[in-house]
Amino acid sequence: MKQTTSDTVNHNDALLKEADRCVKCGICLPHCPTYKLTQDEGDSPRGRISLIQGIASGALDSQRAHRHLDRCLGCLACQSACPSGVDYSRLIDGYRATRSQTRRQRIIHSLITRLPYQGWSRIGLWLYTHTGLRQLLRPLIGKKMRRLDDLLPNRARLGSWRPRYPTSSPKQGRVGLFTGCAGRISDRPALDAAIAVLTRLGYEVVVPENQGCCGAMHQHGGDPTSAERMSNVNQRAFDNQGLDAIIYLASGCGAQLTRHPFAAPLYEISQFLNRCHWPTECQLNAMDCTVGLHSPCTLKYPLELTNEPEQLLRRIPDLRLVCLDQIDCCGAAGSYLLEQPAMSDALGSRAIRQVALQQLQFLATSNSGCALQLAREVRQSPQTIRTVHPVELINQSLNNHP
Repeated sequence: MKQTTSDTVNHNDALLKEADRCVKCGICLPHCPTYKLTQDEGDSPRGRISLIQGIASGALDSQRAHRHLDRCLGCLACQSACPSGVDYSRLIDGYRATRSQTRRQRIIHSLITRLPYQGWSRIGLWLYTHTGLRQLLRPLIGKKMRRLDDLLPNRARLGSWRPRYPTSSPKQGRVGLFTGCAGRISDRPALDAAIAVLTRLGYEVVVPENQGCCGAMHQHGGDPTSAERMSNVNQRAFDNQGLDAIIYLASGCGAQLTRHPFAAPLYEISQFLNRCHWPTECQLNAMDCTVGLHSPCTLKYPLELTNEPEQLLRRIPDLRLVCLDQIDCCGAAGSYLLEQPAMSDALGSRAIRQVALQQLQFLATSNSGCALQLAREVRQSPQTIRTVHPVELINQSLNNHP
């Protein structure tokens, strides 16, 4: 719906009111990944808030200002550090809602959020990754499409899920599983592992066929109307299923889903597994390996669930866990890794250089975008490391025989 002049004035007034709470103290600066990389005030939270103030008041409108704002990851590390409690998420999302999406943004969002639900596109992707088509076509595609190709799994696991998975042990409850859009391609092994673990623990798993994208990419890309519409789709899909809980794996999706109420409580998969009852016959078996655990920004800041995957993985005997707390934002940030390739690559390279890869057999993370970004960086190293979701290791441990 097109905004009227009155709506625009009210929107800008709300942005200015929130921005005025920033006292420009600079405490946020050392927490901002882009500022640490460029040392440019325009790439800092304080600088970006000043730019939003100038744009919202009508005193400023330049491509350079918009460029600094477009390079914001939306990681919210600054918001967690702000002593004044400035709602930076509201400011950056609000600013982007005043700008029209570019044609490139619309194409990227459509590719990521719509194609995974189309049967023909899943078949096409299988043919592309499992036959010689990828090697044949890659030299012919442009640089931007090659970047997208770099993020695809080497051999994508495709296909749809059944609407219901019965328990394989005495029933404890009934849960819904949110699959997401990109996760249908990039997180397929993790989603399959989640179903296996939950049913083994006694939970019937429902995978609604009419669920859709969480809307995060649209919310943070300046299209809150589409994000609201997608939320309504998911509420209709899950709310009449008689569920005890709704489980999500990707923390980026979870941060968006928690913006809207559902009939059943929402849980991140590690959070749920840490709280549910484990039958005596479901014992985790030893895994003699070293795992690096990465905490996505969405898990750390809006969700505040950083400790959940760590707590879960520490239950596996003999597993050596290295918490990679030194990593800032990896540069994935939803569609950011496609829309801001130079900055994303710089942040990804910086993140992976902070990891002693030679020590690891697995690199675990709880967000699909981060997994794609980190996996691409790992592939450029000489080490053979598998990038996984923590629930994949739990499933492997359950299936290991002592």
